[in-house]
Amino acid sequence: MGDGTVRSMGLCMDVAWGATGNGAVIQLARCSGHPAQQFRLNSSHDLVNPQADKCVDVREQQVANGSRLQLWDCNGQDNQKWSAG
Repeated sequence: MGDGTVRSMGLCMDVAWGATGNGAVIQLARCSGHPAQQFRLNSSHDLVNPQADKCVDVREQQVANGSRLQLWDCNGQDNQKWSAG
């Protein structure tokens, strides 16, 4: 995350289509340097996309493997709390 990206398997976490609204889908995509691929972990443990000023959120507070991620207004709920490992 030193460069603001979250990477896995050579891909970057990405907000699909650069969307900024609640419910925007989070996906893995080829790293491009686009603002939709920038995230910052703040002192409250929110993972925020600065372009949208919204948090990465586990949809419907699901806890199962394969749960989907989305952007949502930051609300302090546990499904928006992250840590860097």
